[in-house]
Amino acid sequence: MGLLPTFNWILWPPNGARFGAPDEFVSEGFRVRLMGNSVELVFEGAGSCSPEAARAMAERYIEALRRRLPDGLFALITTEEFLTRTTPPFGGMMTTISSSREDRNRGARAIREARNELLVGADEALRRCYDYLQDAHEHANSLTEEAAYAAYKAMEVLIERFSGSKQAVAALGKTVAEAKRLANDARHIRKKGQPPTRGDASTRSVDLARQAVRSYERYLLSRQ
Repeated sequence: MGLLPTFNWILWPPNGARFGAPDEFVSEGFRVRLMGNSVELVFEGAGSCSPEAARAMAERYIEALRRRLPDGLFALITTEEFLTRTTPPFGGMMTTISSSREDRNRGARAIREARNELLVGADEALRRCYDYLQDAHEHANSLTEEAAYAAYKAMEVLIERFSGSKQAVAALGKTVAEAKRLANDARHIRKKGQPPTRGDASTRSVDLARQAVRSYERYLLSRQ
């Protein structure tokens, strides 16, 4: 298989801290990734796509974010435009802006709502999985079991979608069951004196959950 068509833009003015978290989802055959100050679209659907279609999808996503953020006066620019604006002698100095926890929480809410706006007619189970994966990411560095719990709930959604664990494994592979088992172990409340669940078990369960959701994305794309 050749390289998939990939399209990249940078948000201007740059201030990735406003979002508080990255995002990744599939909509209309495009894998959309929000990564700090940049947006990437990879076309994974059937057939071909045009740069204009990719740009239109990216603009819809950014517009949905823009409406939900008080300081959402940012636009998509190309890498070439970014270099022109930031490289001396023509480019100006960039200022790094630190965001508060409240700002990051607002950004996380904006990400969730914008994603769900684009996915309003998409598969409900996939939308719920994306929400749980975002929850897992937001708690990844905490001292609680909430990240593993979110991964566990995402796998429950997939198992429910296929009416049972055996059917889900048959459709998506063993990762579904492995992610749920590991997340279940990691999320259990520890006895008094035991250290909190954190690190390898919780991180691994979230990683496996992401892999399982990827399998579900491919399953849905193959049926379109």
